[in-house]
Amino acid sequence: MLPKKSTRIRKEEIVQAALKVIGTRGASALTIAAIAEVAGMSEANIYRHFGGKQEILTALADFIGSEVMGKAAAIAAGSRSPLEKLHTIFTSHIALIAELPGIPRFIFSEEVHLGDRELSSFIAMRMGSYVETLTGIIAAGIAEGEIRDALSPRETALTLLGMIQFTALRWTVGGNSFDIGEEAARLWDNFLRLVR
Repeated sequence: MLPKKSTRIRKEEIVQAALKVIGTRGASALTIAAIAEVAGMSEANIYRHFGGKQEILTALADFIGSEVMGKAAAIAAGSRSPLEKLHTIFTSHIALIAELPGIPRFIFSEEVHLGDRELSSFIAMRMGSYVETLTGIIAAGIAEGEIRDALSPRETALTLLGMIQFTALRWTVGGNSFDIGEEAARLWDNFLRLVR
């Protein structure tokens, strides 16, 4: 029998197990049985906390939103310079992908793109907030003279996110065959040369 844990902790464990399944086997392999196996609990225990796979997918989207977009908003509210904020957001996003490869595999999956419209709308809304957060930081960088004033804040934000997404896609499709942190460092150095 599993030791007694709070509902919140159990739900977090289930979400983490779901991400591990997606990270190693892909989103199409995500089943309650697969999650239960990775989480080391029974399927019945999974159903005690979630009504089914769709609720787990929603919890995954919420987790990703909090970890990526929520963290970016917190960094944006801090007192560092705009470029320091962008660098921290960029490197923390890449580090999260390296730690949890299930995140990009989930975001790029058919379950998100062609599945539940409510789920894809939720993720699109969180991505929109992420773009707005980065746009605000870049606009501040332009106003403070840290970033070239010829640049469009929104398009520069999309460029930065494109660097993250394409790197994540190459890394996952390539079977994690290169050091994503080293690649990200090179990309960041190049980004700086473009925006200053």
